[in-house]
Amino acid sequence: MVYDFHHADRKRCGSLKVPGLAVFLVLLAGCAHSPEPRFYTLDMTPSGKAAASCNIEVERLRPHDALTRVDLMVKTSPTQVEYYALDRWAATLSELVPEKLRAEFGAPLAGRRTLVLSGTILAFEQVDTEEGANAHVKLDLELRNEGDSRYAAPLLQKVYEIAVPAGQPAPADVVRALSSGLETLATQIAADAGALP
Repeated sequence: MVYDFHHADRKRCGSLKVPGLAVFLVLLAGCAHSPEPRFYTLDMTPSGKAAASCNIEVERLRPHDALTRVDLMVKTSPTQVEYYALDRWAATLSELVPEKLRAEFGAPLAGRRTLVLSGTILAFEQVDTEEGANAHVKLDLELRNEGDSRYAAPLLQKVYEIAVPAGQPAPADVVRALSSGLETLATQIAADAGALP
C-alpha cells in the first residue's frame, strides 16, 4: 500500500476550521514536521555473471516519460500507477541504470571488439500482484559497432524484460529485486553481444 504522507499533511493543513491562534500554531507545527524522504540507489557491486567476449560500452539510456521522476514508481493495476511519497532514487534512472550495467559488463579490455549499447528504459517499477510485489524491468536496447552513427541500422535491436519477486511491497526489497533483475538482463545482453557476427 502506498501512502502519500505529503498529500495527507497538505489535506490536514488545508482543512483547518478551528479558530484560535494557539490551535493554528500547533497544527502548523505538525504540518511542518513531515517525515524525511528516503533515498535509494542500485547495488553497483558486479555480480560476475555478465561475461562478454567483447567490450560493451553503455551509452545514454533514455527513461520513458513516466520514469523521469525520482520517486519510486508503483504499478497498482494494468491501468494505474502511483509513486511513493517519501521513497526516491538518489539520482535519475538515466544515470543509475547505465551505471549498473557498466558495473556488470566490466572495464573494457584492449584488443577486443567494442559494441555500443543504447536505448530506452520502458519500465523500472514495483508491480503489485495478488502474490506480492514484483520488480519489473523492461529495456528496449540497440547494439552497434563502436564508431557507427546512432542513426545507422543496429546490429541488434531487442526488448529485454524481467519480473523478479520482491516479497513484501517495501521499497528497499523492490530496489534489491530491481538490481537483481538488471544483473540477469546484463547476462542476456552479454550473451547476445558475444554471438553477433
